[in-house]
Amino acid sequence: MTALDQSYWRYVMINSVVMGNGSFTARQRNKVRQTKTQSGLRSIAGLVGKNARAALVRRGFAQADILSHWPSIVGPNLSNFSSPEKLSYARQSNKDATLRIRVAPGWAPEFQHFEPLIIDRINSFFGYHAVARLQLIQAPVKKPEIIEKVPPAPLSPTQKEWIESTVATVTDDMLRKRLEAVAASMLSARNQSKAAKDKR
Repeated sequence: MTALDQSYWRYVMINSVVMGNGSFTARQRNKVRQTKTQSGLRSIAGLVGKNARAALVRRGFAQADILSHWPSIVGPNLSNFSSPEKLSYARQSNKDATLRIRVAPGWAPEFQHFEPLIIDRINSFFGYHAVARLQLIQAPVKKPEIIEKVPPAPLSPTQKEWIESTVATVTDDMLRKRLEAVAASMLSARNQSKAAKDKR
């Protein structure tokens, strides 16, 4: 299996996990208010906090929700090592933006492999083609000071078996473990979202 085959296989596998029944609901998309933005936006890292939504929207970050929902978009495994920083649009446009992401050293290759999936997830969240490309900046990632710790939703036996059988053909131990972790993280996020929806 070539490096290109592995990259494509990874995308197909994780995409089938998340996008199979994991698209964002209309209710989630309706929470997002579409805002016209301009180029030359300043970085919004570190602005999250009390009354931050208005400040974020004014700075054109395609709604503050992308920050607060980042773990749901990419899953806890990837969100722990990344932070969305800035969304830049072409002049007089509110779509096909470039999302700049701060990525912990050593994790850029993972984000490069998952870039099509991450873009799909972001656009699914917003309900339109908001993001066209990612710009990765390798730097230490500062985690938010206030984080609500939610225990991960357990995987069903069927989900565990599916992950094991899907990655069984990967001979590289490190690659297989990474794929298992990412798939489990995203499935857990989907289970958590479904459980929260069922409680309403």
